[in-house]
Amino acid sequence: MSKDSRAFYSEMGVQWLSDRKDPLHTDEELTYLLDVLRTKNDVLDLACGFGRFSIPLARKGYNVTGIDITPIFIERAREIADQEGLRIQFSVGDMRNITYDDHSFDAVICMWNAFSEIIDSADQIKVTGEIYRVLKKGGLGLIEVRNHRSPKVLTENYIDDLEAMPSFNHTRGTLKKIAREAGMVNYEVYLDTFGGRRRLFLKILKS
Repeated sequence: MSKDSRAFYSEMGVQWLSDRKDPLHTDEELTYLLDVLRTKNDVLDLACGFGRFSIPLARKGYNVTGIDITPIFIERAREIADQEGLRIQFSVGDMRNITYDDHSFDAVICMWNAFSEIIDSADQIKVTGEIYRVLKKGGLGLIEVRNHRSPKVLTENYIDDLEAMPSFNHTRGTLKKIAREAGMVNYEVYLDTFGGRRRLFLKILKS
């Protein structure tokens, strides 16, 4: 039986995931995010992990909140933030039920393919709606996933030859369908280079 994200990452640990992330790619990805976010000050980082983006964004002066379903990641993120004197609100939580009020954030980001680790399309629609709900007027939501061409919507997923949680294979069409069914009107689905790789993005704008 395959694991879910929380079980898999809890078993593999923080250091394993950290070691898989090339610092050069992280710097390139952060540059991309800074260009997208610009003056969006209050940022919610969904599936924030150990703070790979939350912490450098806070260093740049953003007011960051981070949520992740894996407790060991949140513990490590808090440790790093405390060591650096950064005021980041980290909490264990599920992006399908964001425990913040409507109109709370200027921007919401969901990176690392975390959105595709939610394998039920109904839950993905719910997440998209939650992102929109907590955005302020004029706010921006950004979801990043792998770009697939497989005819299979759901496939087994292996990371470093280890069986991980299944992955939802998104294409432009499937992301557009999720956005439409979540009631989005002002959105864009596009491919772009992110950290040296071609990735698929769903950008949501709240008017």
